[in-house]
Amino acid sequence: MDEHRRHPREDIYQAIMVSPNGHQHRAQVLNLSLSGARVGLPDDFNRAVGAELKLYFPIEDEETVMLKGHVVRVAVDHVGVEFLPLQEDDIRHVMRSIPR
Repeated sequence: MDEHRRHPREDIYQAIMVSPNGHQHRAQVLNLSLSGARVGLPDDFNRAVGAELKLYFPIEDEETVMLKGHVVRVAVDHVGVEFLPLQEDDIRHVMRSIPR
C-alpha cells in the first residue's frame, strides 16, 4: 500500500514531554516529519482525535523547543500528530538536533 504523505518521515526514538491540557506527560517520538509525528503515549493519556497538544523537545543541555499540533490518528500504543502551520523553522531545528 502506497503512503501519500506531504513529507517523508524519519524514524527516531526521542524522549519528550507532551501537554494536552497543561499537565505534562512523558512520551516518545517514534518518527518525525515536517508535517507531524508518531508519538508513543502512556495508557492514562487522553487520545481523542482532534485533541490539541504541545510537544516539548529537549535540544542540547538547556534548550527546549515547543511544537503545537493536534491528534489526527489514534492507535493502541501511539497517536499520529499533525503539526499546526507556521512552525517549519522550529521543526527543522528539532530534526537537525535529534541524535540518530
